[in-house]
Amino acid sequence: MGKRGLRALAFAPLLLLMAAAYTLPVLSNLMKSLQNERGEYVGLKNYVDVLSSYYFLDSLRFTLRIALVTMVVAMVIAVIVALALRESFIGKKIVLFLFQYNICLPHIVAAMMMIMLLSQIGLLSSLAYRLGITESAKAFPWLVRDSKGLGITVTFVWKYFPYIGLSVLGVLQGASRAYEAQAATLGVGKIKRFFHVLLPQILPATAIASIIVFAAAFGEYEVPALLGASNHRTLSVMVYMKYCDLSTRDLPAAYVMMTLMSLVLMAFILVYYGLVTRKRGAAE
Repeated sequence: MGKRGLRALAFAPLLLLMAAAYTLPVLSNLMKSLQNERGEYVGLKNYVDVLSSYYFLDSLRFTLRIALVTMVVAMVIAVIVALALRESFIGKKIVLFLFQYNICLPHIVAAMMMIMLLSQIGLLSSLAYRLGITESAKAFPWLVRDSKGLGITVTFVWKYFPYIGLSVLGVLQGASRAYEAQAATLGVGKIKRFFHVLLPQILPATAIASIIVFAAAFGEYEVPALLGASNHRTLSVMVYMKYCDLSTRDLPAAYVMMTLMSLVLMAFILVYYGLVTRKRGAAE
């Protein structure tokens, strides 16, 4: 047996596990999305009903907006922090530890921390009242369970920006500073050096990590369920409601939305794979 055969044999258990844990449920969900609640085949009728419904379009816009804002803001903060951590300073190890700390926190813990920090009975509300900024706790603005999803977005940014930051920091620490030194010698300012020297080096890693963050924010459930408002819900929360909530239960719609979300996430995976492959090819 050749090397390719041995590799295929080594990956066979993993492929079988992936088929059992992912492929089969997706196919089962796809079949059920083409049936009504009585199990009768109705074709694409369920998809037409869902795609033309207000609740789905509103949920899709809400989810995409949160995911996009999360990705952009997290990317900007991550690059700034990574550039700062690139330099040597007193207490760098402690700062680096705090920078990575929230990666290990479960999403539900991060959401509860934001409730204790940003809600009208939270730390910021109490601090604002004690300083005389607000007349009462109720006068503090709604930062969680708000219709714009601000609490969700803040939690996602805080939770996910270290993923991008660590990727950028790894590239910066491994990159040579010779080009930056040459550009500085020629009188190029810091901003121009960043865009013309540093940015091309960190852009592939930043793009790859940002796609992962976008996909994670798009499909996340715990944080939107705890911090989301009742008038706007993300797709993951809407799917759960359609599947489990007896007052809004609609199994065909739930299966359709799960299938559509799977397709969107699969598209992100393909983009991620394409970027990684291109990066490897450029390195070789």
